[in-house]
Amino acid sequence: MAVSLYSLRFENPAAPALVILHGLLGASRNWTTIGKALQPRFDVHALDLRNHGRSPHADAMRWAELCDDLQTYLNEQGLNEIHLMGHSLGGKVAMRYACQNPEVVKKLVVVEIAAKPYPPYHDNEFRAMKRIPVAELGSRKEAEELLETMVPSWAMRQFLLTNLVRDESTGAYKWQANIDALHASLPHIRQNSLLETDCYHGPALLVRGANSDFIDDNDAEEMQHWFSHLREEIVPSAGHNVHVENRKGFLEVLDAWL
Repeated sequence: MAVSLYSLRFENPAAPALVILHGLLGASRNWTTIGKALQPRFDVHALDLRNHGRSPHADAMRWAELCDDLQTYLNEQGLNEIHLMGHSLGGKVAMRYACQNPEVVKKLVVVEIAAKPYPPYHDNEFRAMKRIPVAELGSRKEAEELLETMVPSWAMRQFLLTNLVRDESTGAYKWQANIDALHASLPHIRQNSLLETDCYHGPALLVRGANSDFIDDNDAEEMQHWFSHLREEIVPSAGHNVHVENRKGFLEVLDAWL
């Protein structure tokens, strides 16, 4: 069953609609700077996927349900034509939706993910998050100190902690993302989201960070099985979070193509 997704809006009603889907354990707020930068040219809708940010929680994370969530949002907003951009997990959802709804998606941007199976990324991070007694925390600093022994990367710890919020009713800390459902869904969401018979013949762009290990040199060519008009652009001095690590380069690629 579809859920009603939360959106962070950067409104420009006279412009074409651009829908942005974030990655695993991310949220619409991660795209605030990009949304503001694109607002002069687009009516920007940055969504929280189910089990993330301010969107509802649900047990399942199947591709059909994630695409149904997106369709429900478009129906609620009265949108029948969009530009669609997805990063990482959001890119997998965007690819699947575009293939199944080519009349809706005028242009597709896939950021830092390929149409292929992946290793179970973030398993260690999920286990670390689940070990922290969040309701007993006295401060965010305490949470970071507990994470430090299990998650060596400072940047990753800061990213995980964007999901730590206070419960409005109790004042206690909690994970905003549904980490139990997401962790249980890792074996599914690491798979290719596309069926062999899927296809999208509209303009499609694959954006890759030069320092990332999420996309291999032959991935773009293999993805032409599904995306006949796929182009690849490589953003220098950036890894997987290309929109954060080289924001200027990322926006230059988008400005030239969208």
